[in-house]
Amino acid sequence: MFRKKKSALLTLMMSLVLLVTACSSETGSSPGQNTQSRLDKIIASKKIRIATYADSPGWSVLNASGEYEGFDPDVSRKLAESLGAEIEFVTTDGVNRIPLLESDKVDVAISVFTPTNERAKSINFTIPYSAAGLVPMYPKNKPISSWDGVKGKKVSVSKGSTGDIALSKYYPEAQLVRFDSTADAFLALKTGKVDVFVEEDGIILDLLKKNQEFESLPGQPFQSSYIAMGVKKGDQEWLNYLNHFIRNLNYSGEGAELYKNRFGVDAPKLLTY
Repeated sequence: MFRKKKSALLTLMMSLVLLVTACSSETGSSPGQNTQSRLDKIIASKKIRIATYADSPGWSVLNASGEYEGFDPDVSRKLAESLGAEIEFVTTDGVNRIPLLESDKVDVAISVFTPTNERAKSINFTIPYSAAGLVPMYPKNKPISSWDGVKGKKVSVSKGSTGDIALSKYYPEAQLVRFDSTADAFLALKTGKVDVFVEEDGIILDLLKKNQEFESLPGQPFQSSYIAMGVKKGDQEWLNYLNHFIRNLNYSGEGAELYKNRFGVDAPKLLTY
């Protein structure tokens, strides 16, 4: 009787193992099944989808000819060239970058992306390929003498940007006016609807060249931080390739050259290079 029960139990266990294996095979959840890296898919299809801004002067803008120009598109084209792929640019903003990655609408976000700890809970970030800090921009006839000058003033920022996050934390006394785009946030300053406009230093630097009625605080930018590429979680092979690409771009000096061509100043010194 004991042998019969033992044999029946063994048969039942083997049946369960076979059932689980079959299910795993169908759903691709077993090791080695349907685990092709995004890197392999891009190489095979010769296409890469890259999220970038359309309205961040110096970093990335969509020009009148319908082409993206700026430091981020320059880096994007170098990446695509290294993969033998054609780029499909996807316009994004400070709010939509993570959803685009999570929903597989893009392969990588190269969009003035600051790798904060909070954002890193949702997506993966590469090593930094550049750096930036915040700068306030204001009319020359209504200057501020320090960052404390934003207290009590109307300050425009793009929604979800590093400027939005930093001012909310460090200068809650500022009256933040949030806009969906960088262009709209700057237009609010230009039309006198706000007193100050806060953005990344590269963007401000580019805007000051064309709008000489404004100026910015001298000295080091506030809350200097790295800029990295964002990718969906779970594809280490793709992340590894991007990290290698960034190292080679910066070690060769090519990244610094691209930066100076766009901003007219030397590239920020990165701790990793």
